[in-house]
Amino acid sequence: MDFCKMRYVLKSITKFTLVSMIFIGAIGGINSCIKPQREFENPMIQFSESQGFVYQDTTMLLGDTILIEIVANADGDDFLTHFNTTIEKDTSMISIDTGIYHHQFSYQKQIVKGIARNETWSFYVRDRNGRKSELISLNLQLDSASIFGAIKTISSIKLGAQNNSEYGSFYSLATQTVYDQAEAWENQSLIHLLYFYDLIETDANTISSPGASIDPSVFQGSTGLSDWSLKNVTRFVYQSNLTVEDFDQSKNDSLILSNTFEFSIGKRKAKNLAPSQIYSFVTESGIKGLFKVLQVEEKESGAIEIAIKMQDND
Repeated sequence: MDFCKMRYVLKSITKFTLVSMIFIGAIGGINSCIKPQREFENPMIQFSESQGFVYQDTTMLLGDTILIEIVANADGDDFLTHFNTTIEKDTSMISIDTGIYHHQFSYQKQIVKGIARNETWSFYVRDRNGRKSELISLNLQLDSASIFGAIKTISSIKLGAQNNSEYGSFYSLATQTVYDQAEAWENQSLIHLLYFYDLIETDANTISSPGASIDPSVFQGSTGLSDWSLKNVTRFVYQSNLTVEDFDQSKNDSLILSNTFEFSIGKRKAKNLAPSQIYSFVTESGIKGLFKVLQVEEKESGAIEIAIKMQDND
């Protein structure tokens, strides 16, 4: 290769090397300006240890109550979107998921000691990116000195459907009184149950409460449910394993406690009722009991007869 050609090749290599160095230097400069992104931690959850709240395993008498408080925090700007409660009672377990949207979250719960020998209450939260907190738990043991409580028995209650002129459609567990629509309007805070015949959702003979989703056409007029300012909610669970004999022979609250449920998982309506069916019920205020269907007269002008056994907390 002659001298001129060699000089050209060396010059080309030098230019390429210089451009490469400039490019690499520029990339390095850009990277040095980019701040490293913070890796967020999982959400934090804990029991509150403030006065009045229980935060350690404990032994309780049947029917005793404790108050707990859960406190949770998200790390960074992510919101907490999911709160889970899992309750294990001897051999049974239920899991309740609640949607939330908070950076910080607190939750208070009053727990009434049930019939199970051991209850484990567990909680966790999750943020919108799927990061999950640790699982925190509280164990509640049944005190061996526990005894069952007394019950109230109402052997016959007749409730009329929405177009029945003989019997009222509304019932108070507090006063054990049947009210017609006008009377119920004046005593909204006392009404826990109501009966109607459902032609819209084909649920037929239905017991629910003022807080359930009931079509405005069922109870009409100026005292209709649409205009109530206070609507108590009662929830129900059908107890297919219970017989009429079980109900009739119950003398204390053991049968109620054995077949009760967490308020949030119950149904807002007991539908398509028929004789001999037995339902558990729980009110917002914590009244627990069972009702048995005695007889049903079909249609919106008909009636239903039930019997009730509930805890006597007086």
